[in-house]
Amino acid sequence: MKAFCGVIWVVTLALSKAQSLTDSDRVDCHPDPNVTQARCEQRGCIFEPPLGSGRAPVCYLPPFYGYRLQGDEVLPTDLGFEAILERNLAESSYFGQDFSLVRFEVEFQTESRLRVKLSPLSAERYEVPIPIERDSNRPQSTLYDVQFSYEPVFSFQVIRKSTGTILFDSSYGGLTLSDQFLQIASRLPSENVYGLGEHEQPSFKHDLNWKTWTMFARDVSPNPELNLYGTHPYYTVLENDGNAHSVLFKNSNAADVTLTPKPGLVYRTIGGVLDLYFFLGPTPENVVQQYTGALGRHQVPAYWSLGFHICRWGYESTQDLREVYQRTLAAEIPLDGQWSDIDIMDRKVDFTYDKERFGDLPDFIQDVHNDGRRFVAILDPGIPTGESDYPAFEEGSTLDVWVKEAQTGLPIQGMVWPDSPVYYPDFTSPITRDWWVKWIKAWRQEVPWDGLWIDMNEPANFEQGSLNGCEENMWNNPPYVPGANASFGLITKTLCMDAQHAGGSHYDTHSMYGWWEAVASFQAVQEATDQRSLVLSRSTFIGGAKYASHWLGDNFAEWDNLKYSIIGILQFNQFGFPLVGADICGFNGDYDPEMCARWHQLGAFYPFARNHNSIGNVDQDPGVDPFVASIAKTVMEIRYAFLPYLYSLFYEHTQHGSTVFRPLWHEFPQDVTTWTIDEQFLWGNALLVSPVLRPGEVSVSAYLPEARWFDFYTTEESDVRGNFSNLDAPIEKLPLHIRGGTIIPTQASALSTEMARKNDLHLLVSLDENQEAEGVLYWDDGQSLDPSWAKHAKVAFTYSNNQLNGTVVKNDHSALNDLQIGKVSFYGLPTIIARIRFPEESRCDWNQTFAFTQVECSEKINPAADWSMELFFYC
Repeated sequence: MKAFCGVIWVVTLALSKAQSLTDSDRVDCHPDPNVTQARCEQRGCIFEPPLGSGRAPVCYLPPFYGYRLQGDEVLPTDLGFEAILERNLAESSYFGQDFSLVRFEVEFQTESRLRVKLSPLSAERYEVPIPIERDSNRPQSTLYDVQFSYEPVFSFQVIRKSTGTILFDSSYGGLTLSDQFLQIASRLPSENVYGLGEHEQPSFKHDLNWKTWTMFARDVSPNPELNLYGTHPYYTVLENDGNAHSVLFKNSNAADVTLTPKPGLVYRTIGGVLDLYFFLGPTPENVVQQYTGALGRHQVPAYWSLGFHICRWGYESTQDLREVYQRTLAAEIPLDGQWSDIDIMDRKVDFTYDKERFGDLPDFIQDVHNDGRRFVAILDPGIPTGESDYPAFEEGSTLDVWVKEAQTGLPIQGMVWPDSPVYYPDFTSPITRDWWVKWIKAWRQEVPWDGLWIDMNEPANFEQGSLNGCEENMWNNPPYVPGANASFGLITKTLCMDAQHAGGSHYDTHSMYGWWEAVASFQAVQEATDQRSLVLSRSTFIGGAKYASHWLGDNFAEWDNLKYSIIGILQFNQFGFPLVGADICGFNGDYDPEMCARWHQLGAFYPFARNHNSIGNVDQDPGVDPFVASIAKTVMEIRYAFLPYLYSLFYEHTQHGSTVFRPLWHEFPQDVTTWTIDEQFLWGNALLVSPVLRPGEVSVSAYLPEARWFDFYTTEESDVRGNFSNLDAPIEKLPLHIRGGTIIPTQASALSTEMARKNDLHLLVSLDENQEAEGVLYWDDGQSLDPSWAKHAKVAFTYSNNQLNGTVVKNDHSALNDLQIGKVSFYGLPTIIARIRFPEESRCDWNQTFAFTQVECSEKINPAADWSMELFFYC
């Protein structure tokens, strides 16, 4: 009776305060399905229909729900603050098993990075084993303050010092730490929220109308309502004054994030701890740089991986591969990678190839190598158990490398592509990783591939949990299931959640399975090739770009997927994954020629450009359709011309964490119009791409921010700034603009990167309003391993006071000595050139029309030494 009265007291008191909670102030007390008034009030919460017409919860928490401070104050520590919090209510919250005492820790990790952690005082919990190093001492100054409130419950605020903007405010309510339900909520400083992946989103900027996004790795074709292959509990906020910050929830358990109109955010997860990292920027690029600095960055990719690639699922023989390869070359489309799917395997078994249908595969690969191109093969993690002579499986069993059933300790069994049940390698074990590396290297002795594609690593399972079923327990059937649209709950198309890894239960580690596989595969590929190579992974997790790149999965041959791909690549660049692309022309379904042509135009400016489609669909490699081939040829030649610039952007990412594929608001954060633009993008800060994304359109309404913009094709300066411009875009044209103030290194295109790298450089010098510009060239041999990135060359280009300078910042690689600058083009010169001095003994010729000038000198420029070119103008 006492407990019952206590519940009534909670409800009555909450109802007396209900008028103070508007729709946007509510934190859902019944996020699980089937809410009723009785269930709501049983939890001690308020049941009341939304006051407005939105999607606000009908069951919400009272304002005094949460934790209070134990003791008198938060105590200072060497690195920040610490306190013990205790539950404010005697009644259990949500789903029971609450932790009554919680440790609250604040670490001032760097000037721009703050950590806030809440964990049970007396219970051991799983924590993501990815280290984030902090400064050894508390920074002398920070960009942030942390403040605390104590009424009606304990809360904290993270504040930007320079502006007073409150970045995170947990007084929104709902703080919960229980065994299988953890929650924290915050008011947000603006409605400009981005990130939280992986999903197929209709817009880059998030919908805040009570939209919930689930994060839990899942094998499913992209759908705007579903959680997809990777897990990135990380968001960025562009504040209303143009400053930016981001927040990481360092947790690998299944989670939901609900965005609210407050604006606000509610994070819920079903395991681990609440471990938050704040990155203060203040510029959008600073935010990504700080995030990748904490978690790790992608290496400078192999140069060939930036070329164009072709693949499909459904090759029936080596002859099919040869035909696709030859018709691509016959169409004179630049190409660097021929790929294969699981077709080449013997009965879809890892580390094999079908010697009947693909008996001459090694010879074909050698032909590809002789042409200066590469071959990429695929591996899935599922290892079949029914093969009579399969040394990799036999050794794996001897070494005990498999994920185990919780009840029996035997390897858990699933079904994927092989004909027999499969075991799943436990990549959290170093023994397993060594086994994986060994067999990858042995396989390359038979099939001399150059890069690896790791698929189905969520991990996928065509059964639900296991061939033996899953036990009815708290792990396989937790009280709260994020992403309730999965028909079998968390075990949908994957393993039982109570399955055991060396590094923890599958309940805790599921979304890191692809991360761990990428760690092992990255090591294997580097050791096997002794080069940088390429690992492409479907499933990803925070910090995984150190080991793998990513493609956006099994998309559809539909027009709306073009826009979805831009949004996905923008997101992954913010997640620290710069080498990302989508299947050009779509994976599922047959292509439409117009759409495929436009998609090649867009895909030519994906960081990772690959045409790939599914079994049962018509061939869609561009060489099969003369119309598409002509478009692909033209736009891939443009891509290959820009590869020195793209390669330099990747160097900037590796060194500093900068994005490669960039939203406009990263460069123009105070321009309100840019905040919602997701149908255009930038390569770095210099090249603006405005693709056609809809059928039948021959023009694009493109936004040109406040800067000088020069048409790549006509060289003419746009008379539009800070507004939309209707750009001519017939089917054969992709609108491209170069930004004033930049210098872009380009090269004459060729049919492969190996050939293109031998061509002279061509500098595109685009001047800003002050008649100035700058740019960078990074160069090496394009493939050698150099973990310290010490052996390379870097040249800085500047133009000011009528003088173009090339300054060698570093030259520790002989590859730069083989380069020459053959042309320099100037965009936006103020008047007519009278003469050019470079050097005294060289004669320079130029062709000048309007504000565009192309210069060629009798002595080509060697960028391995400092040089200057001075321009003299008629008065």
